Amino acid sequence: MDKRSENIIQLTLHVPADAMDGFTTLLQNGIEIDVKPATSVGELLASLNGFTPQYIAERVETIFLNGFPVDNPAMLISGSHPVLAISAAMPGLAGAIFRKNSFHAPLRTSCGKNDEKKKQANGTIPVSLKLFNMVAKEKGEALLAGGCLFNTEALLKTIRYRPQLFTQVLQCTCNNRTITMDYLPYCLIGENRILLKVQTARSS
Repeated sequence: MDKRSENIIQLTLHVPADAMDGFTTLLQNGIEIDVKPATSVGELLASLNGFTPQYIAERVETIFLNGFPVDNPAMLISGSHPVLAISAAMPGLAGAIFRKNSFHAPLRTSCGKNDEKKKQANGTIPVSLKLFNMVAKEKGEALLAGGCLFNTEALLKTIRYRPQLFTQVLQCTCNNRTITMDYLPYCLIGENRILLKVQTARSS
């Protein structure tokens, strides 16, 4: 996390253990990760809690960078605010086409090669990382327990559209101060990003 995150509000939600699967779906919205220029897809994934080289090679079957499928995790992350999406194997023909190193890869629209070093020597690139299906389910709890940066507006929109999920929150704290979920939007006025932790009752 870079210097821009030093003053970011920290929100912690304590939830029952059996509710965690529902909260891991928040990762579909994308978590914000600041990376150095010339960072590869594989390097970003390897920096995540629980993402071992073996897990990335064997479990992360589908990778999209800026909407295009990626076969080689060595591909460099590009764009001013790139979007990286990962998942385990997807079902059906679409899953077969977009799987890493798929026999059906010629059926895709290609994103071309990207093996040149970035020109920027300093600063960071904000990446939006989205996790889907079994990858989110298997690794989401550890990621959320440790804290993830979310776009504040996207998070508040999720709270509005999925109220049932958030009725399961046992306790909500904002910068270590207990608040109600109704009061939460007022705490986040003017905030771009928020550090969200979701912890189960047994780990709180």
